[in-house]
This record gives sequence, C-alpha cells and structure tokens, in this order.
Amino acid sequence: MNRRNYYRVLHVQPDAPPEVVRAAYRALMARHHPDQGGDHDQAVLLNEAWAVLGNATRRAEYDARRERAGQRPRAGAEARRETRAEQAPPPPPPPQASAELCAFCGDTNTVGAVVCGRCTAPLTPPTRPVARRASSTTGERRTLPRVSRADWGTVRLHWTGEPLDIRLRNLSVGGVSFYTGAPLVAGARVRVTAAAFDAVVEVVQCNRRESVFVVQGAFVTVGFASRGQSR
Repeated sequence: MNRRNYYRVLHVQPDAPPEVVRAAYRALMARHHPDQGGDHDQAVLLNEAWAVLGNATRRAEYDARRERAGQRPRAGAEARRETRAEQAPPPPPPPQASAELCAFCGDTNTVGAVVCGRCTAPLTPPTRPVARRASSTTGERRTLPRVSRADWGTVRLHWTGEPLDIRLRNLSVGGVSFYTGAPLVAGARVRVTAAAFDAVVEVVQCNRRESVFVVQGAFVTVGFASRGQSR
C-alpha cells in the first residue's frame, strides 16, 4: 500500500466532509500551481491526493486500506516512527468553505467581500431571492431577472482563460442551462457571465445536440443584476 497520507497532504482530517476536502484542495492548488510560481512536485502530489479523496468510491477504498494497515502490529524503528506520529500535534485546521474563499480561482478574500479581488467572480452562495410585487397590469410575480433563449453570455473554464460565447436556455434560482460549442466536463467549475447574472457554476451534465452541447449547471456562487442593469 502507498503509505503516503493524503489527508495530511491536503491538511484535512480523515472525517472531513467532501466540501471541506474540495475547498482545501482548491486553496492549496491556487498557492502551489506552477502557473502561479508554485512547486511542480507539490502540485502533482496535491492532484494525486485529490484524485483519491475527491472520489467517494476511491476514498472509501483508501480508508479501508488505511484501517487494515493500522491494525497490523509494527515493530522496531517503524513502530517508534508511528508512535511519534501519533503523539505529534494535529495539522492546522483546513480552510473552511465560505463566501470569502473564491470558488473559481481559489483566492482568499476579506470577510464581507462580495466579489473576488483577484478574478472578480461573485462570492455569495445562491439563495432564494425575495419575490417582487406582482405587476399591476399582468399580475406576474418575478423572483429572477427574465432570460430569453436569445440571450448570449460567456463561459470561462479558468480564471486566466479567454471567455467562450454561449447562448442561454433558462435560468433558475439554483442554476442555469446554456448552449456552447465546446464540451464541458461534469464536475468542473466554470464562470458564466450574462446580462442578468454572474456566477460560478458547477457543471452537472453536458450532452451533445447536433452541432452544439447543452450544459446544465448548478450555482456555487452567484450575483444577479438588478432590473434594468446589465453587466
């Protein structure tokens, strides 16, 4: 068994929930990514740890192997090393998933910030907007900006990357659907910007439809434009 402790690599406890593991990985990668001047070997190690702990099945198998290995008696120098490890102080607490940790670029922002100071992505988690008063002429009650299927926007796959054009399909409190000319990977986080909103979106699914791809995404963080305001 590979004796490398992936929990220590990501600075999380073995019982850390998936969202904390994800937040820790993103924060560490933002710091150690070679594109940001970080160490290549450390980035490889972080990706190796995330490939295991970020997958529920592989994480369960890894935990089972660790448990079995811990039940076997150790002797000599190996036993003394493990005893010292058990007596060592616990690692520092992991970064907590919060509005101040950018879900797109991983940068840490000051408490109360609304947008990321590095990539300008919104930091506010999605919440149900307060319903507006019904129109006196139509009686319609709107909770979100109206989105037409003819509306266009952009998607960024990385905070330093170039935007790609998209065409919106629909918008809800929890997410957005759009057409794009390039396939997106399920589970990836992208930034979607349009006149009605700006959001960090986690791709739920991407299906090919003739010459385009239909993407369904869930909001991770989002900011909605006020009526009459465009981005």
